[in-house]
Amino acid sequence: MQTLNVTDAGFSYIFKCAGYYGQGTLYLLLYLAALVLVAVKGKKRERMIFLPQAVLALLTVFNPVFPVLLDRFFDVNKEYYRFFWLLPVITAISFAAVNIVFDLSKSIVRGVVASLILICIFAAAGNFIYEDGYGRIENIYQMPGELLQVCDIIHADTKAAYPKAMAEYDYSMQIRQYDASIILACDREQYIDAVTKGVDSDMIHSDENYESRLLAVVGCSLRIDAGAFLEALENTGTEYVIVTKESDIAEFCEEAGLKKAGSTANHAVYHYEMKEPKEFELADYRPVWEMQGFAR
Repeated sequence: MQTLNVTDAGFSYIFKCAGYYGQGTLYLLLYLAALVLVAVKGKKRERMIFLPQAVLALLTVFNPVFPVLLDRFFDVNKEYYRFFWLLPVITAISFAAVNIVFDLSKSIVRGVVASLILICIFAAAGNFIYEDGYGRIENIYQMPGELLQVCDIIHADTKAAYPKAMAEYDYSMQIRQYDASIILACDREQYIDAVTKGVDSDMIHSDENYESRLLAVVGCSLRIDAGAFLEALENTGTEYVIVTKESDIAEFCEEAGLKKAGSTANHAVYHYEMKEPKEFELADYRPVWEMQGFAR
């Protein structure tokens, strides 16, 4: 949902968010059905637990106008999906199912039949996680095996303790979780902004924001002036560029003069030789810890 843009989607934004949230399931509809059951047959306390927050969510979170208005004051593209987490979807559905079974359990046969029907409904409304077969994880980190190879290539090639790299979106999001010793040229917020809003010409030619040039090339697959791209690598201290081998940007990197440090089955790691190497150092917070009494 972070890749959606309120400005482009307009009033359909909330429906697209709901589609991403549901991932092809019907559990939001089951949640609405559970609310109807609570409203019709629930006790006063049960209605007070489930209905007020549902009404509030309907008037705000699920109101097509609300995200459009909110976006005028705040950039909601990267955070709006978190409102969906506030809904007690599974709790409400489970509560309704238990009440249905207990209402019918005066007869054992009807209780068993109701349970089986509900189980079938829940199964049909969801997605079978292994519908494409059971795939064994490649490593204990639950990361793509190629990602680990890419990180190994960088560490084997670099002389820096903390090399800086620029990667395509998926790998950029995964490297920050797997290997904190590889510094990313663009942070998560910058990348999401580039993916959702794009990178315009003014940003690319700005001398104050070299990261935009990197995002234009690696994040948005735009060919810019090779000299401007190399200037951005130099000024941001970025030594490595990670791209898909068969992409147009891989060809662009070679044309710009970057040397291939290594490759995996699907990705290539290109090295830029810094004119003025910049050694990144971690901040030393020990004096602060000692002052606060946390140092050993």
